[in-house]
Amino acid sequence: MRLRHATLAVAALTLLGVAACGDDSDDKGSAAPAAGVSAGPSAGGALGGPGASAAPGASAPGIPPTEGTSPTKPPKKGGGAAQGPAGKPKISPDVLTAAGIGPYTAGVAQSELKSADLIGKVTATKDTCTTAKGLGEYHTPALAFAAGRLQRVTVTSPEVATPAGAKVGTGYAGLKALYPNGKQLDDWLGASAWYAVDGGNALLFRIKADKVAAIDAGAATAVQFFYTDKQGC
Repeated sequence: MRLRHATLAVAALTLLGVAACGDDSDDKGSAAPAAGVSAGPSAGGALGGPGASAAPGASAPGIPPTEGTSPTKPPKKGGGAAQGPAGKPKISPDVLTAAGIGPYTAGVAQSELKSADLIGKVTATKDTCTTAKGLGEYHTPALAFAAGRLQRVTVTSPEVATPAGAKVGTGYAGLKALYPNGKQLDDWLGASAWYAVDGGNALLFRIKADKVAAIDAGAATAVQFFYTDKQGC
């Protein structure tokens, strides 16, 4: 009898253990949602947690994109240089560089200027030298050609200035301050000029009564030796 009672007790304990294991499995199966899953929009339309954030750079529905995100943002008003034909920067008729003024730049062919109606009558001087005048739009510069190519440009209008700000009428002392690396040249008659080289070209400021009276621009050696020795064109 005692053995029977003991057997029944063991069987009862075994059944209780199996039942307990079954309860544990059910509890684990009903665990909370995994971390990282965010709630969606609420009934009122409010955004949920971090997981509900919009993708970077995206705009909310119905709201236009802000400046900097639009792929078709127009250029700012007044931005960039003035444009000429075919998108080329507009050439100022009032600025004289060491290369020349406007379309009259050192090395340009005389025939090109003529065919474009940028010069009038061409006069032969000596050997292969010719001269002409530029348009009034560019303050009628005097042009000197050698073998059909522009060598030298001379302006006398006080309305034309160099990029540094020198012009006809500028005092000699002020000119030297604008071009401190220049040097004085004297012609065969004793007149003086201030000569400033820029690459292969140069500016030569003819001085009269201690002021700039005229400005030559063009090929450096051609500008220099025409002034000092009347050589070349």
